[in-house]
Amino acid sequence: MGVGLLSYINGGKTLRLGRLLPLVLMLALIPTVYAQVSPQTLGFTVYSDGVTWVDYHLDADPTLALVNITLFGDTLEGLFILDQDGLLLASTVVDGYHQVDSLGSSSLTVSYLTVDLTGKSGAVWSINVETPISAEIMLPVGATIINMNDIPLEIETVDEQTRLVMPAGEVSVSYTVDIVDSETLASEAIDEAETAIQQAEDNGVIVSDAVDALSEARSYFEAQDYLSAQEKADEALSLVELITEEAVTAQAQINAVQEAIEATLDAGKTLGIDEAEARLAEASAAYDSGDYDEAVLLSQQALELVISAEAPGGGNNLLIMMAGAAVIIGAVAALVLRSRQMKEIKPLDDVEIDLETLFEEHPELVMSDKEVLRFMAERGGEAFAMEIRERFDIPRTSTWRMIKRFIRYELVEEKKIGGQSLVTIVDRYRRAKR
Repeated sequence: MGVGLLSYINGGKTLRLGRLLPLVLMLALIPTVYAQVSPQTLGFTVYSDGVTWVDYHLDADPTLALVNITLFGDTLEGLFILDQDGLLLASTVVDGYHQVDSLGSSSLTVSYLTVDLTGKSGAVWSINVETPISAEIMLPVGATIINMNDIPLEIETVDEQTRLVMPAGEVSVSYTVDIVDSETLASEAIDEAETAIQQAEDNGVIVSDAVDALSEARSYFEAQDYLSAQEKADEALSLVELITEEAVTAQAQINAVQEAIEATLDAGKTLGIDEAEARLAEASAAYDSGDYDEAVLLSQQALELVISAEAPGGGNNLLIMMAGAAVIIGAVAALVLRSRQMKEIKPLDDVEIDLETLFEEHPELVMSDKEVLRFMAERGGEAFAMEIRERFDIPRTSTWRMIKRFIRYELVEEKKIGGQSLVTIVDRYRRAKR
């Protein structure tokens, strides 16, 4: 059967070579569906709490539909995979790999946070990872190296951090942070927070969130986790300031509405005042319970009821109407003046926020971070912490952590205006409107 050398048997049918060649050529032109790719550069930035920022770059074949990449660690947060143009690529986990939709991509940048690469025994931390190439490791500020499993290719100090370049393979670096200094700083931060809480409580301000944060700080301190203790103590101190500001704002507004009610009654406008007084009583109760945001909201509702109050008989007495209007206008003007003093925002009609550059330079930002920054950009690049909390309905502790993270990323600055925290996107991301 000489023809057998020039044929392909399939299901009892003979496909001659002349018909097979086009199929073979067509298959040869179709690129591989997926491939495994390895990093070209690889870096690990280790923070004082053991969280590690992983960042690396890979070359890719733009004709491939999918590529498989290996991630370092299993618990991931803020994973971003970007192509050469900074576009976010989709990925799924398949058989232990991250399979990336990479068609058209000539390079990939991968970044994320993980807690899986570090461990702690007593006061000694260690980072342990196996790398396919030499890798850069940035240790926390103040770290002292105790042991390394291999000789580094490079070692230097950069901005008070030790930078290592370790050869490919198993990497294990043990280190400590300056325990004595950390303990002192944590103790001082706890003392400062305690004093601030005591002063606030002596003034009748309920600062339960700050008390809870301070309790956590003490627990960390007793466990000799001084860095976490200091962080929680700092959080407690900031919460005391934030809650006190809210209390002052709420009390001032309640007092202004109370004055408006009394003056409106003196002007003879009594119809509807009972409801306004009831609403103001609710505001005072909310204040007494420590719910200062609710106190502000209820007092505003009470003021609206005062404004709509009428004199008996339909308000025909022009003198009473004029007097009542003057009183209400005065109360509202006082609130508006206080609001203006609190919001000394410069007009930014000719400036816009370059969110595209901001997001490109900070791929670690999650979706909720970006929504807050968009909200600030729409308001000229700044907003009060209270406005952010109300707009996105998030707890004050979450807002505080978000703002502190933005400050650490050098995205915003924070300053006090009229007793409130004003958060402003830094000048770097401001530009003239096109």
